[in-house]
Amino acid sequence: MERIRGADIVLAENRARRSIAVAVGVSGVLWMMAELSQIVRQTELVSRWWTPFAVSILLVTGTVLVVSAFHGARMIRMAACMQVLAYLAAAATLPLACEYGDLAPDGSWLIPLVGIPAVGGVLVWPRTWPVNLVLAGVVTVAADLYVAGGPGVHSVAEDLLRTVSMEGFFAWIAARVLVTAIRLDAATAVAVRQAAVAASTEATERERARFAGLIHDNVLATLRETARVPDTAVLSRAAERTLHRLDESGGGRTGDEPVTADEVVALLRDAVAEADCAVDFRTRVDRAAAGVPRETVTALAAALGEAARNSARHAGFGGRPVTRRVEVVFDGNGVMAQFTDDGAGFEVARVAADRLGVRHSIFGRMRRVRGGDAVIRSAPGEGTTVTLRWTRADPIEPAVPTLITAHGRSGAAGLLLLEASVVFWMLGGLDFGLPAPNALIAFGLAALAGVAALLPRQDPLLWPVTWFVVVVGPVGAAVIVLGYRGPTPQFQVLWIAVATSSVLAVLAIRGRICPAALALAGMSAVLLWAGGGVGGVFAGLGVPAATVLAVAVFAAALRPTLRSFHAARAVVAQHAGAEARAAAQSRERDRQLAYFDRTARPVLELIAAGKPLSRNDVGECLLLEAQLRDRLRAPGLGSAEFVAAARGARRRGVDVTVLDDGGLEPAPDDVREVVTATAVTELDAMSAGRITVRVLPAGRKAVATIVATTADRYRRVQIDTSGSVTASTETVENDDTARAG
Repeated sequence: MERIRGADIVLAENRARRSIAVAVGVSGVLWMMAELSQIVRQTELVSRWWTPFAVSILLVTGTVLVVSAFHGARMIRMAACMQVLAYLAAAATLPLACEYGDLAPDGSWLIPLVGIPAVGGVLVWPRTWPVNLVLAGVVTVAADLYVAGGPGVHSVAEDLLRTVSMEGFFAWIAARVLVTAIRLDAATAVAVRQAAVAASTEATERERARFAGLIHDNVLATLRETARVPDTAVLSRAAERTLHRLDESGGGRTGDEPVTADEVVALLRDAVAEADCAVDFRTRVDRAAAGVPRETVTALAAALGEAARNSARHAGFGGRPVTRRVEVVFDGNGVMAQFTDDGAGFEVARVAADRLGVRHSIFGRMRRVRGGDAVIRSAPGEGTTVTLRWTRADPIEPAVPTLITAHGRSGAAGLLLLEASVVFWMLGGLDFGLPAPNALIAFGLAALAGVAALLPRQDPLLWPVTWFVVVVGPVGAAVIVLGYRGPTPQFQVLWIAVATSSVLAVLAIRGRICPAALALAGMSAVLLWAGGGVGGVFAGLGVPAATVLAVAVFAAALRPTLRSFHAARAVVAQHAGAEARAAAQSRERDRQLAYFDRTARPVLELIAAGKPLSRNDVGECLLLEAQLRDRLRAPGLGSAEFVAAARGARRRGVDVTVLDDGGLEPAPDDVREVVTATAVTELDAMSAGRITVRVLPAGRKAVATIVATTADRYRRVQIDTSGSVTASTETVENDDTARAG
């Protein structure tokens, strides 16, 4: 599978395989180009057929591996397998092409290429690559010992362990990179699935909430006014405005298109103006500030308009004069809109649960917007202040993915390989005359630097750790030089430089490429100071520098890829469900508009026609207003049977209150049916009085209660979470008796 299902994203595993394939293929080709002079020189020491055979198969398979990186995982695996086999064939046939000790004391140019099959084997056998590593190590050491004239000061075991530890460490790095990419793919795939589900749910809820706000702020207000305002012209304009708003809502323009400062101010001003009350409107605008998502502006305007309408309806209670003021601040931090009046005021904490204006159209609307909030300060006789805020949320940069650490069993194995590599390079240096005290100090520092580089959990490494690792290289080289009295310090520095190069490779992979290069420069300076000259620098640091350079190029190419995938995971969580979000939004919008067309549109069109409304028409408007209000505050009780029963009870003069605190959402279908059937029965039995049907919050012993009160009777019905119904009826003498559900 080349792409993650549900998102147009290439697998991180495939990207990682490509990067490793290119690094392995290019490294092999470049190494042979760099060693061309030695290859030519050794051609005279081996059979004529071997050098063309070895060079050609390694060049061809290396080139094929690079090309395969652009043709999928299967081609990469086949090409890597070909290169591993090519190296093993070249190494295995080397003893057939020369006599024992013909290439003493340096050994063949082929031997340092053992890293190619070691790392390439990870692409072929991602789980069993250590077997390939040991096989390549055995073949390499055997060939090296034969052509170099026997073990001499090197034991077979030491050579093998040095090869396995050094090349095994780099193979471990490649394996860890693949594991990191695979885990990132798995996490991204989960994020895609979760994003689609979450986006669908979120879009449905947002669209439902948007229509709820439109219905409350426009439809309910217009229907309610039919009983208060006798002026048919005023009612007609209100109905036309409501129909226009709802027709516009069908366009679904609710995305995150940026709205400029001037547009924001104009929309907020229009929202306040619709309340038909005098308002002092003030603004402080930073026009250089970035725009605001349209969805946010829609919520701000609707909430501010609701605050203005509430003030127009209630602040002037008792005929008191009211002064109203709006202040809008638009700047780099976000938007603040504050509505203030000095009217009658109210107690915010005592707003009834069945009143939707404050709870739904102001608090709920603002809190559904990311970064939005609403605060209301009011007290009886002291006026009201409604503060609406939207704060810009800066995008969070994704954390750089950690490729390798010493944690976990695999991490511990990598650390062990690194430390073993340092130890075996020290043993090799001791065999070639390094002073023991100086070697212990220099290689001990290198081992400690390896622990410091692999132990932290997060990338990039902290600067104190980074500078410690950087200093270890030059200091170790200086310690070796100070203890050596011979004419060729570069060959003694080579041992500590190669050991340190593994640590510097870790430094580069963990996000500190430039400091790793600085450490190499420091070791070069030590060699120049010791009199090694430019030639000595190349001789002593050529192999370590090539190692660090190859790893640095690999890390520089791969890390942005994994970072982009890490970022893509966060982006996927927001946007991978775009199609699901759009589909869910469209479905919910169509459902809401269909319901509106069946119920409210005919009545609103009648009002908009401007004809006087009969008493029966006004009654139907109030019944529809109550029905729509029930739908907003009790969505769990929206079945056709319940709606018809509630409407019939109201028509008979019963005061019906419906509340829903969400307890039916997790309830089984049979319990839902019991609640609905019981409520319908109780509603049908009422001919006067008051009835409250309440769905309780989830987690209670009871899922719903029904309290019915008449002049001489109090009846309470309770349905528990299993669907069992218990009822009690009391005879009362006080007509006003009522008990809370």
